[in-house]
Amino acid sequence: MSSTDLWQIAVAAPLPQLLTYSSSVPLQPGQTVRVPLGKRSAQGVVIAKDTSARKDFQIKSITESVEAFPVLSPQHVDWALWISKYYHYPAGEVFSFFFPPLPQKSAKAKNKEFFTEDLQEKQIQLNKEQAEVVTNIEKLSGFSSHLLWGITGSGKTEVYIELIKKKLAMNQGAMILVPEIALTPQLVSRFRSRLGDQVAVLHSGLTDRERTNQWWDLMEKKKRVLIGARSALFCPLPDLGLIVVDEEHESSYKQDEKLRYNARDSAIVRAQIEKIPVILGSATPSLETWKNVLDKKYHLHRLTQRASQLLLPKIEVVDLTEIKNEERRESFLPFWLSTPLYKALTENYQQGFQSALFLNRRGIAQTVLCNDCGFIYKCPNCEISLTLHGQSHLVCHYCDYSQQMTPNLWVSAPSKFNRTCNAFFHMRKFFVWIETKLIRESAWKILFLKWKGERFTSLSGHR
Repeated sequence: MSSTDLWQIAVAAPLPQLLTYSSSVPLQPGQTVRVPLGKRSAQGVVIAKDTSARKDFQIKSITESVEAFPVLSPQHVDWALWISKYYHYPAGEVFSFFFPPLPQKSAKAKNKEFFTEDLQEKQIQLNKEQAEVVTNIEKLSGFSSHLLWGITGSGKTEVYIELIKKKLAMNQGAMILVPEIALTPQLVSRFRSRLGDQVAVLHSGLTDRERTNQWWDLMEKKKRVLIGARSALFCPLPDLGLIVVDEEHESSYKQDEKLRYNARDSAIVRAQIEKIPVILGSATPSLETWKNVLDKKYHLHRLTQRASQLLLPKIEVVDLTEIKNEERRESFLPFWLSTPLYKALTENYQQGFQSALFLNRRGIAQTVLCNDCGFIYKCPNCEISLTLHGQSHLVCHYCDYSQQMTPNLWVSAPSKFNRTCNAFFHMRKFFVWIETKLIRESAWKILFLKWKGERFTSLSGHR
């Protein structure tokens, strides 16, 4: 007669604690099972044997062992429990991020190839700085955190590839995280040209079947290199040897819904648990990363020269206030266009080149105020100025408060403003504004009548 053991199970349900179940079948930590939960059946992951003496409640039995998924390693289990504790999220629901959306039988269909370019490896010789970085990172064994601080075009990706090639030679895998899905195809193409058909991709832009196929390719070691956005970090890659977090300063590594976590910080902890190196790459490191460098917690590696030997672009900061005060600004130019920028755009156009103007703002006007009495529309929750969208829709980009711009709201203005202001009631307001549509229209009218200007906005995704 087989003995019955008690096990702690992380059930995929919004429960803050582990649940105890019994099983007469031998189990192991990291194994996926199905258990009864109320009137339904739920999936869970075995954590450890329950050795507590308290058994004064009815203990239900584990329904079955799920053989469809591989057993998670002790390191994967420890990391998932750290995620659950640190970010205050149910452990069972954390484990749900580890598995693909479909069972393996649905993944037997022919895999879709995402890229069909020539996979012939390109031989690229590392320069002196790149070779030194590779040597210095490689000579450290076990867990180590590295900041690869390199200027744009310095060849950080070549350093990643060289280190990954060394891990592949040791029969280990590698994971590269990127902040945006849009960066993935470009990076994958480059990695595939150097590493061949060893690269898998995981991100939310793939279909459930595509994600499942890629996941199983990694689990079965058909592919050993994973490139993906922040959610790819949860893939339980076997024999992981290196984690790279590219553009580590990007805020998009932070998820702000459901499980609210920082993928960069979580990657460092995972590397620490799995005793492998982690590389944070950036041309503009975040303040917290730089503080860890100063505290000697991270190893610093610099790439100060462009790998292609090209010169860095010339950057000029123009103070519009200073130009206005010196009365060097052309009178016919719009307020956002300085004389140096106007001359540079004109020369570039006359030489037959294109120009790109970037504006990191949303809405038509960032502030709406009365030019006579100084009244400003502000968010009642955040005390910041409301942004104008369209003709009269005001929005707070912090808390999503919104209202219409009408004179009737003037009665609620503080007493220090003139509530009988004629300028306000006649809607003669001053808009502190600058937006893509304004730039395109004014550039079209004032700069080049024959200039073909295209307007792109990140909100609409259209031009």
